[in-house]
Amino acid sequence: MQLNDSGSCSCQCRAGFAKPDLGDYKMAIKDYNTTIRLKPSKTVLTFAYIKRANAKLDSGDNNGAIEDYNGAIRLQLKSSVILTVAYLNRGLARFNMGDTIGAIRDYDVVIRLKPKNAVLASAYVHRAIAKSKLGDNIGAINDYDDTIRLALENTDFAAYIYSKRAAAKLEICDNIGAIEDSD
Repeated sequence: MQLNDSGSCSCQCRAGFAKPDLGDYKMAIKDYNTTIRLKPSKTVLTFAYIKRANAKLDSGDNNGAIEDYNGAIRLQLKSSVILTVAYLNRGLARFNMGDTIGAIRDYDVVIRLKPKNAVLASAYVHRAIAKSKLGDNIGAINDYDDTIRLALENTDFAAYIYSKRAAAKLEICDNIGAIEDSD
């Protein structure tokens, strides 16, 4: 197998897929390092950056995750699905590092890209959590409202969002609204 063979890159990239699910982030990262080093197609390279970033994020390496999400974003694939994942997860890493403003900016990009409901709902809920952390409880409530509209099909998720919105309403002394959300 040649090192620059796109098939070997795809195989190496796929080799890393199951490892994070098994908690083996180091081996997954190693497999994605190999994929990136093999200089695969732009699509496989972007995917490898995102998967490696996800493994780094899950293992607590927020700086490394941000660098890899930046690498995926720089490749500027036209696929909004891949871009939304990169921006959404980079926002999570930024939030974990205390860069709440940077996280909100990333969530704003995801929302502007208008992905499918689950990703869009995730962007709204994470942005709401970030806004609450900054004391923007009205903005958080508005984002929770949008999340609820998107998540009504999933009752467990909707219940979680209602409880988060109730907490934000309590912060602005809207006790009646908080009680309504708790019912």
